[in-house]
Amino acid sequence: MTVFNNFSEAYDLMFPWEGRMAAESEFFEALFSRYRVRRVLDCACGTGMHPVLFARMGHESYGSDLSPRMIETAMENAMQSGVTINLRVSSFTELTDNFKPDERFDAVVNLGNSLTLAPTDQDVEKAVRQMFEVLNPGGICVINIFNWDKLAREKLRIMPASIAQSEGRDLTFLRVFHHLGDIIQLNIVVVTREGDAVDTQILRAEQRPIGHATILGYLKKAGFRNWFSYNGYSLGPFDPLNSDALLLIAEKP
Repeated sequence: MTVFNNFSEAYDLMFPWEGRMAAESEFFEALFSRYRVRRVLDCACGTGMHPVLFARMGHESYGSDLSPRMIETAMENAMQSGVTINLRVSSFTELTDNFKPDERFDAVVNLGNSLTLAPTDQDVEKAVRQMFEVLNPGGICVINIFNWDKLAREKLRIMPASIAQSEGRDLTFLRVFHHLGDIIQLNIVVVTREGDAVDTQILRAEQRPIGHATILGYLKKAGFRNWFSYNGYSLGPFDPLNSDALLLIAEKP
């Protein structure tokens, strides 16, 4: 998972964050209002875009990530946005080791397919259990990943390219997937052009194609009692055969 240590500078350029945050903010505002969320943790926060969003919404916002460089960039993004967020370096499998007993949350989120970067199935299960442990009673866990029931079956190979410009450079990003049995190798290809110079960088990480039923089993075993499955932030019904995304909301008793 620390592969993203080498990618923090380019990471924010790969995604259309402004449009994404605008699309997701309505969902989170309604959800957090319904569950009376005051303190929220993004336990795979990357460069901090969601903790910044939550702070702007008026919540006490926390973020954690295994990559120290991602946390550094998140700090910079928070300062540039004029908000205060509480950040620390932590794997989502070690939350209770890195957050004090009085640091408990009304909501914990794990977004952007981050959960599938856990090294083993046991780590995925442990991450779900850790999210449960740092929630207050009545709190919620929000998990957002690809619908791997569909994408692994269809053997997704490549996602549409994204293009960005920064400081006189043109950057092209490709995400290429190699299916290797129970593991999917994610290859992020970054092509940078500056004048006549072209540089190509490839970052690799392993993903676990976690199915809907498997995650539900982990939620139940961790102690969650109610959960709701949707086709992404549109909140349409989740269909394991046809949905592209899986959004799970689980309640702690």
